Amino acid sequence: MPKSIRAARRQPPPVVLTDDPVDWWFDVGEGTQAWNGEHPPDPHSLVRVRAPKSTAKSRHVPVYAYSTTTGGHIRLESGLEHDLLRELDRRPDVTWLVSQPMRLRLPAKRARRRLEHTPDLLSVDSHGIVTIWDVRAIRRQDDDFKIKADLTGRACHDLGWRYEVFAGLTRVRKGNLMWLHGFRREPAAYATRLATIVGDTRLTSIGGVLATDDEGGHLTASMWHAIWRGDLLCDLDKHLSRQTPLSIPPTAASA
Repeated sequence: MPKSIRAARRQPPPVVLTDDPVDWWFDVGEGTQAWNGEHPPDPHSLVRVRAPKSTAKSRHVPVYAYSTTTGGHIRLESGLEHDLLRELDRRPDVTWLVSQPMRLRLPAKRARRRLEHTPDLLSVDSHGIVTIWDVRAIRRQDDDFKIKADLTGRACHDLGWRYEVFAGLTRVRKGNLMWLHGFRREPAAYATRLATIVGDTRLTSIGGVLATDDEGGHLTASMWHAIWRGDLLCDLDKHLSRQTPLSIPPTAASA
């Protein structure tokens, strides 16, 4: 006897765009409150607007991840958010990070209810430019997310902030960053050993440093830390090997 046809899944009501203004909600240490100021609050004063929790049906388990940028722990909801943190945390131009930085009530409704959205991360660079990040794998960027992302991007632009969607890293880059993540702490006598690497023409590849290191691995540790923080450059989108060439940033070369 053939099996009965499975009932079609109930589709959510369609989203209807409105002319409502965007409502911003921030927490500056006194609980999440509506913001009505002419200018946005100082990003360095922001506290995350929610504490994600894990249940038996959750896809992800929230964790605290240490950030060298902030010198403290950041609450993350997924491995993909951790990938973004690893990418941003090593950039010398990134000066501050906040997770779940605000809640937005967007100019759209579903079944007479305003559409709300909480972005995943906020970053500030050395020029004071604020970027709001949403983290979502491409396969999970459905129509609902795309509507929220489009409206959130417009709202951020109106506020003078940038907006980005982070869809993930290649497997190679992710693996390289996870390896380098273990060398975030600055080794002893780092400046001296970095100067040794930069000043020695034999040390222009990872293999050159490994072959020259006779100090119990200290020169090698300094090399990995230098790659992590950008004092030495190499192509992190390719597998790291002994043949991987090393170079110094253009600003350092011209100094």
